[in-house]
Amino acid sequence: MTGPADQRSPGGVWDIVWKGVWWILTSIPIGVSYKDRLQLRHPINLHKGLTFFVIGFLSFYYGRFTYPVAAYIGVHGSYGFLWLSKEEIYRDASWETPCSLGSGVGVFVGVSFLYWSSPYLIITGGESTEPGPMLLCILVLSYCIGLWMHHTADAQKYFVLRAKKGLITNGMFARCRNPNYLGEIIIYGTFAGFSWNHPLYYIPWINCFVIWTFLFYPGWLAKDRSMSRYPEWSEYISRSGLIIPWPFAGKKRE
Repeated sequence: MTGPADQRSPGGVWDIVWKGVWWILTSIPIGVSYKDRLQLRHPINLHKGLTFFVIGFLSFYYGRFTYPVAAYIGVHGSYGFLWLSKEEIYRDASWETPCSLGSGVGVFVGVSFLYWSSPYLIITGGESTEPGPMLLCILVLSYCIGLWMHHTADAQKYFVLRAKKGLITNGMFARCRNPNYLGEIIIYGTFAGFSWNHPLYYIPWINCFVIWTFLFYPGWLAKDRSMSRYPEWSEYISRSGLIIPWPFAGKKRE
């Protein structure tokens, strides 16, 4: 998403969901005066930057630093550091939306609970719940693919739009209208997959599906409605998927 995402509309019943989610993200009526200097990106960046240290502390506190735990700290921690690098080099403008202090605190606590649940399960679950060698290989491979997709698409979008405003229909966006979000889904699916052998493995997946369903999906619909004003939109949407890449970029779907 680019620009003031909270001012877009996905249409239909999803419009209610979208407005409700963005009210929670930006307008909880506590510390509203902070909106002139607090943006949504600030609590998100704080969470991303602390992830490596929080997971490392959990590992130290519970006395568990096995190979799978170390691998998890490496992938999730590096994701947080690279997010902060992206923040400085090719920031997503939608996260510059002003937010109240209540929303800022709520976002930080909320995303921390959602996304630190998987490492907590891995570290406290015992050796029997850790991913085996083959699963670990698949998870690290998936993380690399997701990270590449996420950052490559965001970089393309940022620098292309700085040169010329309009619809991006080539490169990472040729077959998929939201490749950056597809990469992020793969990344967080990888994090959730680390706790696959834990009896409570479903908790990180539920957390992911909540975000994907109530924040990501209506955001994609809102972006589609916003981009539909361009004359080349009909042709582009005929050969691209909303989130799953359409494999035949040069052909229209029947």
